[in-house]
Amino acid sequence: MTPQLPEPPQLFARFDSDNNSDGAARDRFEQFVSDLVAVQWLDASTVAASNHTDWGIDTFVGNLGGGEVRIWQSKYFREWQGPGPQGKVRESFASAQGKALEHGYRILEWTLVVPAILHPAQMKWFHGWSSRTQRNTGVRIVLWTGDKLRQRLMSAEALDVRREYFPHTLDTPSTAAAVAPVAMADDYSMFEDALFVRQMHAAGYTETGAARGMFFATDALRRDLQAKRSTDALQALQTVQLGVQGAWETRFNEHAPTADSDGLMPKLYGVVLADAATVPDAPGLVLQHAHKQGAAHILVEEQKAGWVKHWRDVATGYGDARENNITDTDTGIEAVAATAGGDVAETEHVVVDTGETR
Repeated sequence: MTPQLPEPPQLFARFDSDNNSDGAARDRFEQFVSDLVAVQWLDASTVAASNHTDWGIDTFVGNLGGGEVRIWQSKYFREWQGPGPQGKVRESFASAQGKALEHGYRILEWTLVVPAILHPAQMKWFHGWSSRTQRNTGVRIVLWTGDKLRQRLMSAEALDVRREYFPHTLDTPSTAAAVAPVAMADDYSMFEDALFVRQMHAAGYTETGAARGMFFATDALRRDLQAKRSTDALQALQTVQLGVQGAWETRFNEHAPTADSDGLMPKLYGVVLADAATVPDAPGLVLQHAHKQGAAHILVEEQKAGWVKHWRDVATGYGDARENNITDTDTGIEAVAATAGGDVAETEHVVVDTGETR
């Protein structure tokens, strides 16, 4: 059974997670739109020019040498809840219409393509603007939003486009389970004030780089599976996490009686991570050691475990400090972890998506 397409916000987040810059994500989205247009209009073409002199055209069908054309203008607006994009839309249309008049061809239809779902107020604005502009210019103006793009991707004719840009939403012929890749980042400083790092400091560990990388890898995998709605793989990951929690609980109960007056248990961290690495995989998802060890750090971050006897007091103090000193730590963690999505895609089990993680 073919997996269901995610909703537009999760579906088009792939362009960010699979590309290493805003410009690359925008270019990839424009190419996607061109390929999707070509499903219905086989003679669809693109143009390229330096210094933004592309005549206001991303994709077109028709004759630029004095004939009639249809134009698709791609705008990589992931969100459109406020009036910000309005000026860019007006500017894009004016540029396209100006070049048409200058070079002697006529625009029959101008389609704005965005991955966003518009707020009702912005949809009202667009309908008003497009109606006025159509009366003044004679150009029919159309809007393709994220939901329209998703609907087009669901058609049998668009299967190749879906396979190219969203392979994780399709079954593959392979039935062999593949090892989930480990997502990595260049900088883990966003975790400086994370609870799992503070718990390590409380236990006397000053070097936390590997721990941050493990947390990042496991959290990125979890978010990626959530975005893809890979229910079976998520359940498998949760099963492994429960196994890791059981390993921590067993070792904690074993070492707690030997804790010193400061609540330190010097061997606890090492034996738990060693045990975590050997927790069996659940059916449908093959994890690397880093993922399983990262699951231990996620338990700590979720206030379900710790590395000192008084770990609950450390967690409570962390929560109180955050309430008294509001920071953007969590937002940073979520945003950076989300950019690592797109590393794992599912088959009957799980296969690797070779897209970049940053």
